[in-house]
Amino acid sequence: MRHFAALLSCLLCIGALLPQPAAAQGRVVVETLRSQALQGNGIGDTPDRSITIHLPASYDRDPARRYPVVYLLHGATSDPKEWLDGSYQGMDLGADLDRVASDAEYIVVMPLANNRFGGSFYVNSAAFGRWEDFITKELVRYIDARYRTLPVRQSRGLAGQSMGGFGALYLAGRHADTFGHVYAMSPCCLGFVGDLAMESDRWRQAPRGWLRAMAIAFAPGDDGGVSTDSPPLPFVVGTGGRMQDVAAVIRTWRSYMPLDRLMRDPSPYRQLCSIALDAGLQDQIPSVTLGAAAFSKELDRVGITHTFEAFTGTHTDHTRERFEKSVIPFFARTLAAQGRPGACAHE
Repeated sequence: MRHFAALLSCLLCIGALLPQPAAAQGRVVVETLRSQALQGNGIGDTPDRSITIHLPASYDRDPARRYPVVYLLHGATSDPKEWLDGSYQGMDLGADLDRVASDAEYIVVMPLANNRFGGSFYVNSAAFGRWEDFITKELVRYIDARYRTLPVRQSRGLAGQSMGGFGALYLAGRHADTFGHVYAMSPCCLGFVGDLAMESDRWRQAPRGWLRAMAIAFAPGDDGGVSTDSPPLPFVVGTGGRMQDVAAVIRTWRSYMPLDRLMRDPSPYRQLCSIALDAGLQDQIPSVTLGAAAFSKELDRVGITHTFEAFTGTHTDHTRERFEKSVIPFFARTLAAQGRPGACAHE
C-alpha cells in the first residue's frame, strides 16, 4: 500500500508539471457595415462603420447552438480594439469572455462610433447621422442575419461606458422592444446635474471635447446646418454676467437625457428585464456620479428593480476590473436566466 501511495503521489507531481490544456478560446471578427442611416450626415462622415464581434468559444464547434447578444458601446474618443489588444489597462476582453461558463456564453458586438469630434452619442443627429437607427435597427438586423443569435429582446443586452453608458440607457429606454437588459458604466450626461447644472462655470467657456460633441449631437433642427464651431448650448452668459437658459435648446437636450426621460415616463424602463449602472465616487466629471445616483434614486422612487454600485475610483481607472467583476458576470447571469420561467416578468 505504501508503494502504491508513493507511486500515486509521483504521478500527481508529474501531471502537475506537464503542460495543461489551453482554455477554449473565442474568435474575434471585424466586419464593415455600410449604413443607410448614416449616409448624408452633416459632417461628411463615412457611413462605412467597423464592427468588432467576439464569438464565444463554442460557436464554431456547436453549429446548432444559438446565442444571446450584448451590444457594447464605447466612450468618447475611444475604439473597441482598445478593450481587446491590451493597450487600455492591459485589457483583453476576449480572454475575459472566454472564462465565462459555457452555459452562459454570449456574442459581443462593438460598433465603432468615433468621429473627428470624439463621438456620436448614439442619437439621431442632423450633424452626425441617425446613430439611434443604425444601432437599434440596421446593426441588430445585420447581426441576426449573419450570426446564430437568439433574436428576441430577452436575449439582447446593451452596455457601454461613459458616452457609451449614456447611449446604453438612452437606447434601452427607447427600444425596450428590442433590448431586454442594460448595464451603464460611469454613464455621462444623464441630466442637468453637477458640471452640467446651470450654475456650473462650464457654461462660461466655449465647449470642448465631449461637451462639444454632445452639443453638436443634441443640436435642434434636422437640416444638418448646425455650427460645429459654436453649437447651441442650453445655458449662456447674459447681461450682467448672469447665466440664462435657452428654452428651445433645453427642451431638446431634455428629450435626449435619460434622467429626464425617466422622470417624464418610467414605463419604457419598467419593461426592461434588468437594469444595472455604476459610477466612481472620485469621478473627475461630477455629473457622472451625481447623474447615476439620481437615476438610481428615480428608479427606486417609481419602483423599478435595478442594481447601482458607487465604487471607489475615478472615471476610467477601474474599467478593467469593472468589466471582469461586474459587467461580464451581469450578462452571463441575466442572459442565462432567460430560459427560466418568470426570468423577465414583462413577457
